[in-house]
Amino acid sequence: MLRRGIIGGFKLLDRYVVSEIASLFLLGMAALVIIGTIDLVFSFIDMFVNNSVPFQIVFKILIFKIPAIMVLFFPMAVLFATAMVLIRMLTASEVTVLRAGGFSLLRIVIPFVAAGILAAFLSFANNDLLTPWANGVADKLIDKVVLKKPLPDILENTFFKESETRYFFIRRINKQTDLMEDIAVYELTGEFPRVITAKHARWDGSRWLLEDGFVHKYDERGALTYQSDFANMQINIDKSFYNYYKSQKAPAEMSTRELRGRIQELKNSGAATGSLKTAYHLKFSMPAACLIFALVGTALLLLFLSGSRDIWDIIKAVLFALLSVGFYFFLMAFFRAWGRGGYISPFWSAWSPNLIYGALAVGIIGWQNKTR
Repeated sequence: MLRRGIIGGFKLLDRYVVSEIASLFLLGMAALVIIGTIDLVFSFIDMFVNNSVPFQIVFKILIFKIPAIMVLFFPMAVLFATAMVLIRMLTASEVTVLRAGGFSLLRIVIPFVAAGILAAFLSFANNDLLTPWANGVADKLIDKVVLKKPLPDILENTFFKESETRYFFIRRINKQTDLMEDIAVYELTGEFPRVITAKHARWDGSRWLLEDGFVHKYDERGALTYQSDFANMQINIDKSFYNYYKSQKAPAEMSTRELRGRIQELKNSGAATGSLKTAYHLKFSMPAACLIFALVGTALLLLFLSGSRDIWDIIKAVLFALLSVGFYFFLMAFFRAWGRGGYISPFWSAWSPNLIYGALAVGIIGWQNKTR
């Protein structure tokens, strides 16, 4: 009978905490989204007034941009909800009563962790399924209706490996005419490559049509032995190679599956993939930040409030929580820049802020469990 009462108490605590966090999470998310869309609203009003874009198109673009805004706000909404629930429980001495009733501090923390995990799954679904699709729709509307220009479909300033003996480079693309400009082709025919350069090139589905260029050949010492100019030249290309250039989606517009496939394509073509790998790991680390911030909020409130009802203690706890958010995003930007620069691996670039904050939060909670 006693065991049933204890188990029932556990379940009641879990339902109470998770339901309270859920309601406050939705409230916090709504407030953050409204704040986050203010800047977009101003730019879209300018779009509506100065570019004569119909209001319904502007409103549709705004709606489709909301999922992307929510990506960063999920962890912040979790922190807000966790902090509010714990402030109420600590100042009302509910935690003290629960401890007196046989609940350990770690057991009291479990529903907060569960709420963080649930929010992480929701964030991942938004980040991996809804946001890529919504971003794609919004960007297409902006390109076609607002900017009135076709979507780019070829990567610029990128080397690609077409075969074991041939590499291509394109300096830029004329988006109005789909004309490729400043082309270089490297063909490994000996110790030194044959180099073909051209001012312009077009794609006809199976060939590149090069215009106004030169062919250079070199001997085994690297000295130029042959040079010839041409007005037109054709290079036959496997159509699958052209698909490497397709890039109508930015990482934010791709699901993890699409991004993983894109990384493999670029890897096979010989192009650098560090930046995309960092974006791939961020697809997982950003949702996981919901759990981290649930732990951080719990740790900070336990650290600063011990059943105290002093308003200054509450203010200090909230201020430290807000500062922790700012420093977290500073760390995220710092490690992401390091990852993109190749100083650390993409995995550590994306996950280091979570690991640092998670370790500190778990350490504080463990210490509080021993000392309280």
